[in-house]
Amino acid sequence: MYNGNTNLAYDLSLFEVDEELERKKEKKREEKQNIKITEKKAVARNGNAFAMVAAAVVCIAVAFAILYSKVQLSDYTAMISEVKTELEVEQRENSRLNAELDSMVTLDNVENIAMSQLGLQKTQNSQINFVTLNIEKMTEVAETDTNIFVSIKDWFYDVLEYLGF
Repeated sequence: MYNGNTNLAYDLSLFEVDEELERKKEKKREEKQNIKITEKKAVARNGNAFAMVAAAVVCIAVAFAILYSKVQLSDYTAMISEVKTELEVEQRENSRLNAELDSMVTLDNVENIAMSQLGLQKTQNSQINFVTLNIEKMTEVAETDTNIFVSIKDWFYDVLEYLGF
């Protein structure tokens, strides 16, 4: 805080500005700025040219990569369509062969092959023999042991079987 009742004297000469000295300093500052600006422009021009060439190279590389991917895509699409047509042809051939196989397995064809290639003949009525079997119902009943020891033994075996022995 400023107190106006002091006996201090101020040396105002310290605050005076030498105009000539100030102009020289200002001139030096302007020259330094001009030098820095021209250096920056030169560097910026060289760097800018390099950046432009690099950007152009990158753009060309990306364009070729996209073009190459489109070419590959069209090649693969053509290959897929070729394989699809080949698959359709093979499926039609498979259907034709299955129909031919079905026609070959008819009873008439089997009979002709049996007669011509294997030498088989149809049976005649004189070749048929009938066999008669005993049709009676027969039942045999096993004898049972009523001995107490046999029943204990059977019980013991049943328990062992239940336990898994």
